[in-house]
Amino acid sequence: MKAQDIELLAGISLSDGGISLPLHTVLRKRPFRITMKTPTTRSLIRISKRYLRIGVTPEEYDAYDLDQRIRFVFLHGKDISRIVAYGIVRGPVLGRVLNRMVAWMLRELMTPDELAAAWRQVLNSTSTTSFGIIIASAAALNKMQPLASRTGSANDKGS
Repeated sequence: MKAQDIELLAGISLSDGGISLPLHTVLRKRPFRITMKTPTTRSLIRISKRYLRIGVTPEEYDAYDLDQRIRFVFLHGKDISRIVAYGIVRGPVLGRVLNRMVAWMLRELMTPDELAAAWRQVLNSTSTTSFGIIIASAAALNKMQPLASRTGSANDKGS
């Protein structure tokens, strides 16, 4: 993931603006839009369970040919739609109650390419590897130890 993509995801996450997904119906020429936001921790745990059940990374999916993609959608289409639905319905109760219905609606009203792109976006927005450097550097700091500049200035005042 490029630095610009990480900054964009961080901005979206901070503002909790979400990503708009198209739902195509025969009732309208233009698609309805539904917003997928950054998942909460509870939704992230549910997403992780589904993701590990699939056993395929988005990078592996991109390398598939047409036959492999058709097989992938056949085998894991429900899990993919449930993962995206967890990004849409994030509440503790509604996330459990409405997930299957929203996932069904996504399977019915989205094209497979759009659903796969939304799946990749959910997985990219839940990635914590980009922040690993920040966490490691914060862990290396001992906040209880006085800074060198403070100890030097304290010694100067005492003499």
